[in-house]
Amino acid sequence: MSLSSGNQLRRDPLLGYQVVIAEGREDRPQQWKPSIPPPSAMRCPFCGGHEDATPHERLALPADSSRSTDQMPWEVRVLPNIYPSLSPDFSDEVPTHQDPFYQVETASGVQEVIVESPRHVTSFSQLPEANAILTFQAYQQRLNTMRADGRCRYVQLFKNNGPAAGASLEHSHSQLMATRIVPPIVQHELDASEAYFRKHDRSYWSDLIERELADGSRIVHADENLVAFCPFASRMPFELCILPRSGQADFGGANSTLLEQLALLVRSLLVRMEKALNFPAYNYLIHTLPFDTFAKDHYHWHVEVLPRVTVRAGFEWGTGLYVNPLSPERAAQILRNSV
Repeated sequence: MSLSSGNQLRRDPLLGYQVVIAEGREDRPQQWKPSIPPPSAMRCPFCGGHEDATPHERLALPADSSRSTDQMPWEVRVLPNIYPSLSPDFSDEVPTHQDPFYQVETASGVQEVIVESPRHVTSFSQLPEANAILTFQAYQQRLNTMRADGRCRYVQLFKNNGPAAGASLEHSHSQLMATRIVPPIVQHELDASEAYFRKHDRSYWSDLIERELADGSRIVHADENLVAFCPFASRMPFELCILPRSGQADFGGANSTLLEQLALLVRSLLVRMEKALNFPAYNYLIHTLPFDTFAKDHYHWHVEVLPRVTVRAGFEWGTGLYVNPLSPERAAQILRNSV
């Protein structure tokens, strides 16, 4: 794809949000390169040996003796979140506030913390490969447990790493939130994917992979099973999307080989990103099919990696636009070279 020089207004081809690619702004004094402080393991509740500081786990995955030389009783623990945003009350009582203008209902759901290692590491990139794999296995197991439970419609798996990304503890961990609603952005993806499929008789996600591979300028990694690239309308510098090349809608159904490859790819990409950006705060998240939705022909589960290196300011809040000071083509080139 031939792109003109200068600032550009790009539109996401699925969701329609618009991004100003303003590369001249990267010449301003840089605030992209935070340095990470040395880790402090002083009475961290997530460290091995401090299990008394947390609730009893809902899942504990032991070490694989063939991979681990530093054997501990557990390698990944899943705990209830003791400061939940969602209420564990799933009662079917009608809300008392019945105003058609101001609608209120109970924010019910399940909230869990996935502790990724008993050792005090501060990023997914620092995990041994075995722990990265176990973490993604825990994601899938807990998602499928929530499906079998039947009270929720959707599970959001995500990671906040660093204070700027919303983390309150530095020990590397991620989270699960299961809700009784399908979140608006996921519903938007589903609706737009279905509309594209009805119009073109093809999956948007398959076409996206095909076009990105053909162009190549935004590709960071591609193998027989997974593709990672900086999206055409990246909302922030170094944003990444990871997609399975096979048309899989449900992350809960990914086979063990693909799950292992995905875990190691996410780890590898974060190593590259942290090398390029000197350990930025970041989020990653997994979008997957809601439990009560049958959209297997036109939807793909996917992982989004979002480095928190810029801030939405007044223009962005006022207009709904995003401003990205680095083109995804340049970001992908930097990440490809950060090995």
